[in-house]
Amino acid sequence: MADLNNLIKLEADKDGIWLCAADADNLNLNFNEINQNDVYALLKSHGVRKYDLRSIELFIRSKTGQKVKIAPRDAKLEQDAKITVSIAKDAMTASVVIEPPFFTKPWPTEANILAALKSKNVVFGIDKEAIKNLIENKIIEEHVVVAKGKEPIPGKDAYIELIKDPDNPFEIRDDERIDYWSRSTVLTVHPGTEVAIKHPLETGRDGLTVIGTAVKAPAVKNVEFAFGEGLARAENNPFSLVAIAEGQLKNQNKKLVVLPELEVNKDVDFGIGSIDFTGAVRIKGSVREGFHVIAQGNIDIHGMVEGADIDSQASVIIHGGVRGMGKGIIKAAEDVNLGFADQAVIRSGGHILAKNAIMHSKLYARKTIIVLGKGKKSQIVGGHIEAGTEVTCSVLGSEMGTRTEVTVGLPPDLLERRRVLKSEIKRCEENLEKIDPNLILLKKLESEGQLDDQKRLMMVNLTKMKFQLQAALESMKIEEADLEFQLGSVKDVGIVRVKDTCYPGVIISIKGFTYQVHTECKYTAFVVDEEARGITLRTFDAKAV
Repeated sequence: MADLNNLIKLEADKDGIWLCAADADNLNLNFNEINQNDVYALLKSHGVRKYDLRSIELFIRSKTGQKVKIAPRDAKLEQDAKITVSIAKDAMTASVVIEPPFFTKPWPTEANILAALKSKNVVFGIDKEAIKNLIENKIIEEHVVVAKGKEPIPGKDAYIELIKDPDNPFEIRDDERIDYWSRSTVLTVHPGTEVAIKHPLETGRDGLTVIGTAVKAPAVKNVEFAFGEGLARAENNPFSLVAIAEGQLKNQNKKLVVLPELEVNKDVDFGIGSIDFTGAVRIKGSVREGFHVIAQGNIDIHGMVEGADIDSQASVIIHGGVRGMGKGIIKAAEDVNLGFADQAVIRSGGHILAKNAIMHSKLYARKTIIVLGKGKKSQIVGGHIEAGTEVTCSVLGSEMGTRTEVTVGLPPDLLERRRVLKSEIKRCEENLEKIDPNLILLKKLESEGQLDDQKRLMMVNLTKMKFQLQAALESMKIEEADLEFQLGSVKDVGIVRVKDTCYPGVIISIKGFTYQVHTECKYTAFVVDEEARGITLRTFDAKAV
């Protein structure tokens, strides 16, 4: 559209309304750019609503800008500007539309628009910059928003954030290497462990319409902790939920609880993961290879243990049995009760009780090892058996003469520590034997003035290592002597009982005395004969000495 204000203009006198060149003294301006639509737009913007189309066409065709009358004067048509105020249905905005005044009439002012808004009760959120722009740019027949309400600010519902989620005990990052055997789906907590926090509700702020009425913020919801036994709100923070007992954190009946006993209704495998629990553990299935179960309380396993680690600060019950496969170990501070054991390692601070065969296994019990069930299935064959006071079974050894070692009368933990010490002492002595010749050679080189910096540093390091080994060796020998004294002063009775058959190949040690079975014997008890300073054979029901 051409800039008509620089080319043409409107004039009015008593005879009519005229269209003419903007500059009457210069009629040589280029009017080729003017078309009818441009002229109609100019007339509309100046509030001229009725005009003679033929006169306008004549003016355009002349291309001279000569003054042309396009309409007579009519006082009825020469109206003031019309201001229309529109309010949105939600009353959050108000807009103004201006119908232009006749060009001889004044353009509305800010005060006119404000008065129009007030007449419609628009009292809030008035945008004076928008009104100023509307007036200065003479925007006509276009809805211009000149007032905006204040939207309500929503609040926030209260919600509970789980710090410890029993249904999602761990998160796995994309770059994380996962030990599937060590991880566990059982979530254990201790007193004082924070398990959840409450984020309190935040109330919203009401809004305001352009006509001054309030707009209510949406209602917010409150929520409270849902918890049961073993949990409580923190004393110094009611928005914190903490454990007050040791146990498993679990969702139970839509409530968080801490259970002092863990019950697993299936196998301990990749679906459950390994278990490290503060209370008692009951497992309805088996424990599969590579996994572990650690508990402060009793561990009760209805199925098998297959190459897994079981460790209890109380007792262990394995209703099936243990297939050790040369892996894993069963440990209990108190008793171990099991069906059978094959290639297993079992350590007990109390008794080991088995119904069926113990095969090619290592058993250590502070008190007794009893393998008595039905018939000859209660057999100990192969491996190494140690008990503090007594070993009893139906069958000991095998017809094949399988080497089976049984040691009784000395605490297995002391014997084990003695074995470890002897091994460490031997290693230290061997290392000292290797160091001495080297030190002698280096000192000889030093006396001859042939010791360079590298060899001098070697001599210093070897000397330091020698002193460390000598100190460690002296400490271990003191401990070894103390252990020998403890073992020598043990007053526990010692006896090995075989209810059915003891086969050749069995080696029995009782309180330091050893007896090798060369001849098959039945219904036998092996006891120490203090006078003979050795082991003697008696009947199965003989008293231990």
